[in-house]
Amino acid sequence: MSSGSGQIDYDAVRRYFDSAGEQASLAASYMAHAQELPPAAVHYRLKAELATVGDWLEEVPASGAVLDVGCGAGTWTALFAERYCSVVGIEASASMAKAARRQTIALPNVEIVEGDVRDSLPDRCFDLVFLGGLCMYLNEEDVVTLLRELGDRIGPDGQIVLRESTAPRRSSRTLGEYQAVYRTVAAYGDLFRQAGFSGVEVRRNDGYTSMEIAVELVETRRRWLTFLPRRSALLGSITWWSLRAVAPLSFWALPRALDRLQIEWPGLQNHFFRLRSPATSSS
Repeated sequence: MSSGSGQIDYDAVRRYFDSAGEQASLAASYMAHAQELPPAAVHYRLKAELATVGDWLEEVPASGAVLDVGCGAGTWTALFAERYCSVVGIEASASMAKAARRQTIALPNVEIVEGDVRDSLPDRCFDLVFLGGLCMYLNEEDVVTLLRELGDRIGPDGQIVLRESTAPRRSSRTLGEYQAVYRTVAAYGDLFRQAGFSGVEVRRNDGYTSMEIAVELVETRRRWLTFLPRRSALLGSITWWSLRAVAPLSFWALPRALDRLQIEWPGLQNHFFRLRSPATSSS
């Protein structure tokens, strides 16, 4: 991981998610496939995330229209389709878009668009715009431009909800095959202000923290126990279910104790951000 401020290579990002393959797209979109964590880890995180922002989603009327920007394999797209009248998902990765279509094939109120979010946004208004881990793959100027355009697509009562991986103290980025930038919560706040939003609501994503603990333990095993297979679905499952067996300690008490001691582990966090219509947030 680098602390440099280089630019994200968008072609490299697209290649990474395309290489996951259609069958692995759900795990890839929730970053579970590289460590071979079981599907239960994805479902655990998703359930926790829904609980974190459930009251925000309740504010959107059932008759509402939703735009899922960077929809990945369509996990949230399908959830939105069960709640709201119409949903549009946009995804740049061909394999991810294909997985999203497969996951929503029985949902007539869903449209999946394969395209770059920088030039494929529908020209109409939405009650909710969701970005589920997209800005971490965008350079700063593109984040600001995108948010400004999305602000023009929500009405006075509309909202934009983002879920982004974050760094605890200083922004950093990854290089090579997997490219992403991990900004601090404060850095995202600066980008939101540049895009014309104020009064941002922030909530920590504890579901992500739980999965990240498992991810870092797998990486530690790979680093130090080199006699064990590097890629092993069995070992990934053992790691996850061992943590789940003592979840009150591993997923709740441990992260909070380390926070109080100012120990940055796991090294990545994740937060939900809610932005209101620029006109509303400035009033």
